[in-house]
Amino acid sequence: MSVSLLQIPQLRELEEKYARILGPGVLMERAGKAAADFISDLYPAPARVTVVCGPGNNGGDGYRTAIELLKKEYDVNVVQVAGKTPKSEEAIAALAEWEKLGRTTYTDPYDTPKADIVVDAIFGIGLERPLKDEFLDAAMWFNERRALHVSLDIPSGLNSETGTWVGDRAGCKADATISFLSGKVGLFTGLGPDACGRVKMENLGISIPLTKISLLEVKDFKHVCAPRLKNTSKADYGRLGVIGGGKGTVGAALIAARSGLYMGAGRVYVELLEDGMKLDPFCPELMFPGKINIDEMDAIVIGPGLGFTEQAKQRFIDCLKSKAALVIDGDALTMIAQDEEILSLVTHRFAHTVLTPHAAEAARILRLPVEEITKDRLSRALDLGILTGAVNVLKGAGTIVTQRSSVSWINPTGSPALATAGSGDALSGMIGAMFAQHFELMDCVLSAVYLHGAAVEGLNSSVLAGDIAPLASTRLEELRASYQRHFHPLKEEEKTIEWEDS
Repeated sequence: MSVSLLQIPQLRELEEKYARILGPGVLMERAGKAAADFISDLYPAPARVTVVCGPGNNGGDGYRTAIELLKKEYDVNVVQVAGKTPKSEEAIAALAEWEKLGRTTYTDPYDTPKADIVVDAIFGIGLERPLKDEFLDAAMWFNERRALHVSLDIPSGLNSETGTWVGDRAGCKADATISFLSGKVGLFTGLGPDACGRVKMENLGISIPLTKISLLEVKDFKHVCAPRLKNTSKADYGRLGVIGGGKGTVGAALIAARSGLYMGAGRVYVELLEDGMKLDPFCPELMFPGKINIDEMDAIVIGPGLGFTEQAKQRFIDCLKSKAALVIDGDALTMIAQDEEILSLVTHRFAHTVLTPHAAEAARILRLPVEEITKDRLSRALDLGILTGAVNVLKGAGTIVTQRSSVSWINPTGSPALATAGSGDALSGMIGAMFAQHFELMDCVLSAVYLHGAAVEGLNSSVLAGDIAPLASTRLEELRASYQRHFHPLKEEEKTIEWEDS
């Protein structure tokens, strides 16, 4: 894991440590310079800027940013919200330095001249109460401007741990956010991605410790990106079974199965519980043996369109007792929530097991209201890991992958195009395909989750769920084409063979 996401206690500890090492105010000065550089990359000078500063250290970062922007020849105004005096010595010093420059300092943002860029430095991490009074007015002013909206560290009012609005009261909504020291969980999941816009992480020149939570990157599954060996056959890429497709829901199983083929499984077998289908005319490569021999499968996906018949339950139990890697989705997740026997089989399973719930399915398993899942997605995903002993993939904006050990990843890829029926079935088939190819456990899950989102990056309208895996396969090919350049110790030019004329 490479890009650590720190939580508030770790961030506070890091700030205190480096304040002692570097001296007071140094991190704030670095934050101001980094923010000014970030803004100048987004919108070159000359331009008019208004920086809205609160009473805490985030406000101090704002004063330092204003000072640095002046040096870059921006026309800068500062708002000291309601004239509130900064609380820390570092922020007081930053305000004093700003005032020495002789610029006007406003107390009400509505009194400021029109700006091309507005900067939110009202509140940072650790906000416990919803925005109110002058601070809420300042956030509303920020959102109303027809300008580039930039937040420092985190949009004011957003919970940095959960990606929800503090007190359910919406705060600042940025086009771009620069996150100091490290990323925060709340920037990348739940409401965070919409509130933050583009995110840049800036470590301010200090070493960030590894944590159990990180942002998912290609480096986390680099072995999947290695090009295939030339001397191989379909037998080398495994057998994937897909069990589902009850009455009226055959499409879910077919989407999962087709996705498995596109993502590289050598052979894919489909067992439909309520349909005598023997051929998929749109994907004739799929095989329909009637009843899959579970013991012959390297990996199994169960649940897409499965239904809740006794036959469906028995096939789920058969899979849970098998040695195959198992991806549990759809109706099978609801069975876990409804049946203590099945939950016990899941928790006592020795073979690789992955659950792929959306918020409503997670709520059923944990016996909580859906609102409790969305309120703190990371904590609830970790609860799922403790309850089931499985790897859990909590789908949604900023999909969260957790292990029982609490090691977790948040996926930054994806777009609203995934909000379409069957996209979860595609993901389950993609994970199953990776297992069939015998990659390591977390390589299988992380690569499929990342590529599932990467397939629709930049797309804002819905795609058909059946198109996701083909698009993801193209992205994987691009990664494999660049593998030599990024991951292999032997450079491409060193492998070039010079042929001489005979």
